[in-house]
Amino acid sequence: MHICIVEEGGFCFGVRRALEMAQQAIKQDDLSATLGPLIHNPQVVDQLAQQGVRVVERVAEAEPGETLMIRTHGCSPDVMQQALDRGVTVLDATCPFVARAQREAQRLCDEGWQVLILGEPEHPEARSIREHTGARATIVQGPDDLNDMQLREKVAVVCQTTQRLDHLSSLVSALLPRVRRLTVANTICDATTQRQDASVATARQVDVMIVVGGYHSANTTRLAQVCAEVNPRTHHIERAEELQPQWLEGARTVGITAGASTPDSAIEAVHERVQQLARGG
Repeated sequence: MHICIVEEGGFCFGVRRALEMAQQAIKQDDLSATLGPLIHNPQVVDQLAQQGVRVVERVAEAEPGETLMIRTHGCSPDVMQQALDRGVTVLDATCPFVARAQREAQRLCDEGWQVLILGEPEHPEARSIREHTGARATIVQGPDDLNDMQLREKVAVVCQTTQRLDHLSSLVSALLPRVRRLTVANTICDATTQRQDASVATARQVDVMIVVGGYHSANTTRLAQVCAEVNPRTHHIERAEELQPQWLEGARTVGITAGASTPDSAIEAVHERVQQLARGG
């Protein structure tokens, strides 16, 4: 059996940067907690917990004098101020690409544009982008959300960084006939597009496609979706032990890709499990 691992899969720049920041702080005994899971990967969160880093959902759960890390998805300016007021040291691991989306949304609102954020309403990144506009922007998931929306003359679009480019194109196409002025800040991360393109290309060529990553990871879920569109034998798993032997029946080629929050160790574990199953193990 031939196994093809997508090189673009696995940790993105923002996630790798956040984990390096966390490990450096841990070495200095200077990291107490993260505000929400640092990344959407249970194994990584468990590893941090074993190193003494707990997850808190509110600033009030951190004690004065402790160091609190802001996760890659970012947070609102109000949360930052709450931490400072409480005497909590903030270690900001917001992905630079997310921070750019936050700045763009705020700037466009300040300039008088009606800002739409293409994203998932409950995703922490999309919420943080909106919060940086003082809740002036609106999160939309696609063209259907425009049906009952009153649009102004000037509309701007900003994206959650893990969105699909074709979803952005669909939204723009729906907006063009309805507004006089439209500006688009394409804040989709290049790494997201490259990962999806490379994974889809591989999925087209193999018999079975395995997508590795957390079930609560938006970018991994989306990665599995785009692969499944071109290869119905696509399976999204979180751990190697979830691989089912029957998935590989009759397969001569298997592709493996991974979301932006998936560690190399998880990808290698899946690789080894596929090899084991191919040998009849």
